[in-house]
Amino acid sequence: MIAGRPALLGIALSVLAAGPLAAQGLRTGPGAGGQPIEISADQGIEWHRETLRYIARGNASAKQGDTTVNGDTLIAYYRSQPAGGTEIFRYEVQGNVRIVNPSQTAVGDKGVYDIDSGVLVMTGRALKLTTPTDVITARDSLEYWEQKLIAVARGAAVAVNQDRRMTGDILTSHFVEGRTPPAPPPPSRANTRAQPAATARGGRPGTPPPAAADAPGGQRMQRVEGFGNVHVSTATDIVRADRGVYNADTSIAMMSGNVRITRGQNQLNGDFAEVNLNTGISRLLTSTDSGGDKRVRGLFVPQKADASSNTPPAPRREVR
Repeated sequence: MIAGRPALLGIALSVLAAGPLAAQGLRTGPGAGGQPIEISADQGIEWHRETLRYIARGNASAKQGDTTVNGDTLIAYYRSQPAGGTEIFRYEVQGNVRIVNPSQTAVGDKGVYDIDSGVLVMTGRALKLTTPTDVITARDSLEYWEQKLIAVARGAAVAVNQDRRMTGDILTSHFVEGRTPPAPPPPSRANTRAQPAATARGGRPGTPPPAAADAPGGQRMQRVEGFGNVHVSTATDIVRADRGVYNADTSIAMMSGNVRITRGQNQLNGDFAEVNLNTGISRLLTSTDSGGDKRVRGLFVPQKADASSNTPPAPRREVR
């Protein structure tokens, strides 16, 4: 039985929320310092007293502080407080979901936000989390853990930091409070000299990463961990592996497990790779613990001879 179903067209319903969350992340709950939550909708708001929830339909929104939750339908679950009054502890939003604050935007088809745990789970199509410097997309689900400052993208996941890009089956992105990342040290002669059989060169050595926007009170991605079909690329190389960790402060990706570096038709295979996205240098290594042949392997395909030349093309050769 529904007790009360007012058609509050264009009228907002305000409820007071209070709770323990710190004022960071998406701040979609009582993390906004106990400010009132204003719920509004074009087609009205239903108050279900027996099930302790509000249902807002038609361009629905819940606004608290500088954060707004939007969707076609919004369900807000509340509970009574010992001292009196009520607090909202969970949102469920369906259809054209968009959660916005000054430093982050999350979009999807469906969103569930648990205020107590500070966990937002987005599902559906076109899942995306955007900050001033980073974009994370996923096919299956996108989670944001407000208290831990991490985002988990599942299924054809992509994380873009400035102009750096990592893909994988699952990507876990770790954020820090918005500060300009430290400037990378200048490359030394030791780390810019490539080894013939184990290093692929590319890009412009010594090129610093683009400057990051330092949004006050915002966050930036500091590290991305990838699992399954991990892929990073430089200007000349494509690096694939089972796992990878990208450090946005140093622009270095450490790759492991069935590593394959490809440049055109040339290919290098090994156990580990260090990919510097500033210099474009990819170093390939093997595991000292692995049994059998521990050598790095490379397959190099010489370029085809000029069509006007009578010299036949050189055969493919494998370097070990």
